[in-house]
Amino acid sequence: MDFQYHKEDLPFLFSLLQHPLHPTKLLQMFGGPTGADWKEDNVDEEMAEKLSIRKQRFMQFASLEYEGEYYMTPRDFLFSVMFDKSGRKTLAKKLTKKEVESTLGNVAKTKPGPTFFRDLGDKGLISYTEYLFLLTILTKPQTGFHIAFKMLDADGNEHLEKKEFFKLQKIIGTQDELKTALGDETLSQEPESEDPDINTMLLVHFFGRGGKKKLHYCEFHRFMQDLQTEVQEMEFIQFSKGLAFMRKEDFVEWLLYFTEQENNEIYWQNVKERIQAGESISLEEFKTFCQFTNRLEDFSIALKMFTVASRPVKRAEFKRAVKAVTGQELSENVLDTVFKIFDLDGDNCLSHAEFLGVLKNRMHRGLRVPQQQGVPGYWKCVKRESIKGAKEVWKQTGKSPF
Repeated sequence: MDFQYHKEDLPFLFSLLQHPLHPTKLLQMFGGPTGADWKEDNVDEEMAEKLSIRKQRFMQFASLEYEGEYYMTPRDFLFSVMFDKSGRKTLAKKLTKKEVESTLGNVAKTKPGPTFFRDLGDKGLISYTEYLFLLTILTKPQTGFHIAFKMLDADGNEHLEKKEFFKLQKIIGTQDELKTALGDETLSQEPESEDPDINTMLLVHFFGRGGKKKLHYCEFHRFMQDLQTEVQEMEFIQFSKGLAFMRKEDFVEWLLYFTEQENNEIYWQNVKERIQAGESISLEEFKTFCQFTNRLEDFSIALKMFTVASRPVKRAEFKRAVKAVTGQELSENVLDTVFKIFDLDGDNCLSHAEFLGVLKNRMHRGLRVPQQQGVPGYWKCVKRESIKGAKEVWKQTGKSPF
C-alpha cells in the first residue's frame, strides 16, 4: 500500500520539517487560538494538581468552552494523543449557541473514514466523557467493545439507540485501567455517562442531529478502525518528518516518547551500536506493530509462559506469541529492530519486562502511571546505573556478566 498524503497535511509536514516534535508551531499552523474573541482561562495551579492525569491532559488541549463546560475540537484530540504537552497557555474560545449549532452541522455533513478528524479540524465538540471513550478505543482490543455492544443489544439485531450508547460509554469507562497522579481513582471521580444538555461530535455522528438514528455495530467497528488508522498515520507523519519511510531511529523515538523508563540511555546506546544508519520501517510495518500494541494484555499473558518456566524469550517464540494473539506476523525487519533495542544483556533474547513497560507507556500515551519519586525513584536509579556498569564490563571482557 502506497502512503497517501492529503493536502490538509501539507502545513503539518512543513512545520515538522522545520520544528520536529514541537507542538507550539503545529498548533499555530492549524489555526491555534489567537484574536480578541479568545479569553484566557486562568486555571488555579493547586486545583490542576488535584485533577487526574487524563483530566489535566484534556484541559490542557481543550480549546472550546460552552456554558461553563470545556470541549475539544477533533484537531485538539489528535494533538492530545500525539503530544504530552500543548506548548501553549490554556486558552478557551467561548462559543455561542449559534456557533455550536453551526459546528455540529459540519459534523453531520462530514463523511466517515480514516481522515474524519482531520476533515473536521476545528468543527466539532468532544466532551471529557467522549475523550475518555476515544482514548479507550486507541488502547483496548475491539473484542471488548463487541461484547459490551451485544450485552446492551436486547433484541439481537446489533443496533444501539442513543440512550444505550451512554451505557456503552459507562461500561467501557469502568474497564479503564489507566493510572492517575492520585493513584487509582474511584469511579465517582469520572464523569457520568448520561444524556448531556447539548449534542456533541460522537452523538451527532452516530445518531444524527435529532438523535433518532440507530447505531449498527458494523458502523461502530468501522469508526474504531478508522480512528486507529488516522492516529497511526498522523504519528507516522510526525516521527518520519513527512517521509514515506520511518528511520529506525525515528521508530525508537516514537517508542520512547511517552516513557521515563530508566533504561532509555541503554536503549539509545543499543541503537548506536547495533542499528546501521539508513535502515527504515514502512507505514504498513508500523501499522501492524501498532495493532499488536492494542493486544498487549493478551500478549503479556502469553509471555508469562516463559517467565514461569524461567526461560528467556527468543525471537521465534516472540514471533509465535504475537501471531497467536493478533493473528498477524510482525515483519523480520521490525522483529530485528525490537530485539536489537531490548536485548539488554547481549544473549539474543528479549528483556521482556522492560519491553512491555515501554510499550504500555507508549500505548497509554504517558497517562498510565505517575513518575516514581523518593525511595522507589532512588532504587530505579540504582538499577539503571547497575545495568550500565554491567554493560561496560561486558564490552571490556567480551563476556556477558549476566
